[in-house]
Amino acid sequence: MFAYAAIIGSFLLLMIVLGLYVSRRVDSADDWAVAGRSLGVVVSTGTYFATIVSSVSVIGYTGYYYELGWGGFFNWTGAVISSSLLALWFAGRIRRYGKVTLADYFEERFGRTNGLICAVIVMGSAFVLLCAQLVGMGAMLNTLFGFNPVISVLVLSVVFIIFTVVGGMIAVAYTDTLASFIIIIGLYIMMFIMLGKVGGFGALHATLAETNPKFLDPFSGGDMKWPLIISWGIVNGVGNIGAAQYVTRFYSSKDENTARTCQGITPVIMLLAFIPLMLIALSASILIPGIKSANVVMPTILLTQMPVFAGGVVASALLMASISTADSVLLLAGTTASRDIYQKYINKNAGSDELLKISRWATLGIGVAAMGASLFMSASVLWIQTNMQNVICSTLALPVIVGFVCKRVNSTGTLVGMIGGGLTAMVWFAIKQPFGVMPSVPGLAVCAVLMFAVSYATKAPSAETVETFFGEGQFDEEDEKEIKRILDCRSING
Repeated sequence: MFAYAAIIGSFLLLMIVLGLYVSRRVDSADDWAVAGRSLGVVVSTGTYFATIVSSVSVIGYTGYYYELGWGGFFNWTGAVISSSLLALWFAGRIRRYGKVTLADYFEERFGRTNGLICAVIVMGSAFVLLCAQLVGMGAMLNTLFGFNPVISVLVLSVVFIIFTVVGGMIAVAYTDTLASFIIIIGLYIMMFIMLGKVGGFGALHATLAETNPKFLDPFSGGDMKWPLIISWGIVNGVGNIGAAQYVTRFYSSKDENTARTCQGITPVIMLLAFIPLMLIALSASILIPGIKSANVVMPTILLTQMPVFAGGVVASALLMASISTADSVLLLAGTTASRDIYQKYINKNAGSDELLKISRWATLGIGVAAMGASLFMSASVLWIQTNMQNVICSTLALPVIVGFVCKRVNSTGTLVGMIGGGLTAMVWFAIKQPFGVMPSVPGLAVCAVLMFAVSYATKAPSAETVETFFGEGQFDEEDEKEIKRILDCRSING
C-alpha cells in the first residue's frame, strides 16, 4: 500500500504546488472569482471538462457500460447537446453579459426575488455536491487500498481547500486542467492494459458477439429504451446549461470567442474520455464477469487487473477527478456567499479588497463545514447527488435559455415556473420515475408551460430589462457580419 500512497501523494503534491504557484496572480476580487476574465481556450476547456467529470461519474459510468454495453453510450448525448447549444448560442452571450455569478443574471433578467432563489439553490446544491465528493473520495480510498476514510477525507480536503481559498478561480482552473490531462492519461493506460488482456479491439468485439451480443446492440437488446435515451439527453443536455458550476466558467474566459471555442472542443474531449471507459467496461465483462453491483466494477478492475504503478496512476486520476469537481463547487459556494449574499444584502458598498477577504473566509468556512459534515454522512449522500441535476434542470436551466431568446418571459412567470418544475421533479422521483422517464423531463415540461403561460398573462418585462438583454450591443462583430450578409443577400434577391 506504500507504493499506492506514494504515487497518489506525488500527484496531490503536484496539484497543490501548481495551485499555490498560479495564485500569485490574484490581486483583486475579480481575479479570485473569475480569474480576471483571462482564461484561454486550453485552460477554459480543461476546467470545464474536469468539473463535469468526477470520480462518481467515472465509476458510475464504467458500471453502467458494464451492464449495458455500447447501448449505454446514449448517456453521453446530453453533453453533446449542452456543449453544442452553448457553443452555437449561449456561451458567447453569457460571457458578453460579463457578470460573476448565475444569480447576477437571474436578478437582472428576472428580478431580485428570483436572484435570491437562484442563490439559495446554488448554495444548497453546491454544499451537497461538495459533501458527496468528499464521501466518495474517502469511500474509494477505503475500498481500494484500505486507507482510513476519515484521514483520507481530512487530507484531501486540506489539499483543495488551501489552493481554492488562496487562488480562487485561477488556482481552480489551472489545477483542473492538470487534472484533465491526468484523467485522460489514466483512462488510456487502463484501456490499453485491459484491451491487451482480451486480445485487442477486434478480439474484444468478436468475443462479445459470441458470448453477449446485446452488448454490441445500440439499444442493448431492448434494455436501452427511448424514454431513457431522451431522459439522458435532457438531464445532461439541458441540465448542464442550468448548472452554475458549468455556466459561470464562461465569465472567466478572456472573450466570447474563447467561451464558444471551449464548448466546441468539449464534446471531443468527452468522447476521448468516454470511449476508454466503454472499452474498459466491455473488457471487464469478459475478464471478470458476474459483478452484481455497478459501483464496484471500477474498484474490482483496479484491484484485480492493474499492476501497482498503473493502478496508482488510475487511482490518482480518479481522485483528481473528484478534487477538480470539489474545488469547483467549493469556489461556487464561496463566490455565491460573498457576492450574492454578503455584497447584495449585508454590505452593498464592499470594495474589492473587502470582497476578496470575505470570499476567502466564506470559502474556508464552507469547506471546513462540508469536510466536517461528510465525516458523519454515509454513501447515501451520493444518491442525493445523482438526483440533484434533475432538480437543477427543472428549475434553473430553462430560465437561462429562455432569458436570452424570449423578450416576453418575465419575473412572475419565471418564479412560478421554477417552483412548479422543481416540485414536479421531486414528486416524479418520489413515485419511482414512471415509464423509466427521469424527473427532469416532466419537471422541464411543467416549468416551460407555467413560465410562458404566466408570463404572457402578466405584465411584460421593463424596457430597461429588454434593452439590457436584447438591445444594441448584444451582437458581437461576427454576429453583425452574418446579419449584414443575410440582409445583403435579401436585397440582391429582392
